[in-house]
Amino acid sequence: MTEPDSDSSPPPGSLPALATGAVPPPRREPVVTGTPISSPAPPPSADRALSPDAAARVAAGLAANTTRAYTRHWTTFTRWCELTGRTPLPVTRETLAEYVHHLTGTTTQYGRPPAPTTIDTMLSCVQSAHKLAGLDCDARLARMALRAYRQERAKHPDPKLRYKRRRAPEIDVAALRAMIEAIAAAVQAGELDPVRAERDQLVLVLGFAMMGRRSEVAALDIEDLDFSERGLTITIRYSKTDQDAAGTEVRLKPGHRAATCPVRLTQSWLTTLAEHGITGGPLLRGIDRHGTLAGTGAFAGRGTGRIDDETLNTIVRDAAIRADLDDAAAYTFHGLRAGGATSAAESGAAPSTIQEHGRWSSLSMVFVYWRRGTAWTNGALDGVGL
Repeated sequence: MTEPDSDSSPPPGSLPALATGAVPPPRREPVVTGTPISSPAPPPSADRALSPDAAARVAAGLAANTTRAYTRHWTTFTRWCELTGRTPLPVTRETLAEYVHHLTGTTTQYGRPPAPTTIDTMLSCVQSAHKLAGLDCDARLARMALRAYRQERAKHPDPKLRYKRRRAPEIDVAALRAMIEAIAAAVQAGELDPVRAERDQLVLVLGFAMMGRRSEVAALDIEDLDFSERGLTITIRYSKTDQDAAGTEVRLKPGHRAATCPVRLTQSWLTTLAEHGITGGPLLRGIDRHGTLAGTGAFAGRGTGRIDDETLNTIVRDAAIRADLDDAAAYTFHGLRAGGATSAAESGAAPSTIQEHGRWSSLSMVFVYWRRGTAWTNGALDGVGL
């Protein structure tokens, strides 16, 4: 197999552009005798190019987190190809398998080999890059090598190096209440600004009640909320499983306790925002060190003031540390989503109900949470009589 010239691949560190404006050479028609038959002319170069603005819009079609992760992996992959004299685009199956083998022998910043899931994400990145460029990518050899690596890590003689899928601790109702109580205690002790505490409490409860993703909760606007006698309807304008932005709704009923009621907490937060002259725009906002809300004239922060994904993680982690939960530093916002799903399963909710409420695209992941939630209430040996 002859590889294409190296100058056909994109510069190292950049995702393959859909819109480089490159034009394939015109197809040469065979010479025939007899009556000439007219054939369509090759497409002009303008038909194969995108303007910079159009290219930017196409690139924006990928989720922001996906774009960041894929750009990082693509940069590393193209740099390796440059150093080894290989072609990243289009890539041969041998090159891709060799790169997987290379990764299994490296050491991460944490002093350990990369996790199999990290390499799997890299393979998905390369495959997506080829798909965007309209090219085929045969990853079968690479995935066979990855399978062998995953087996090796599972059997590693050093327990510290045995692979175990890492997941953030789930936040169940008991942990949620402990975190909220710790926030209230911090306000009483003068360690936490009351406005920040109110926002953080709402973040925790909404994340759990919505089974929300970070991106979904951070993107909420005041205009996305609709109150009725039955509760609160939240419109999620777009999400990871709704890249076409068709929109979906989440309905939250009033809770039994004021401290964990998503409806009352949201109404209270809207009142606080209105007292600061805020009646539209981002629901969850940044707060500077003086306790000033983003969107007010005295706010000392930068940007739009909308809370970002990493701040959501920080809010959860700080609350877990205040509550002195086990392994508190490992807590992330995803623990609210996972804990909400598992708690729903434990309370008897059907997998399809959890799937719809949490906006999962398939039942496969839902069943992971459902099994955890029902493991102690519906055991295989419950009626055996051991």
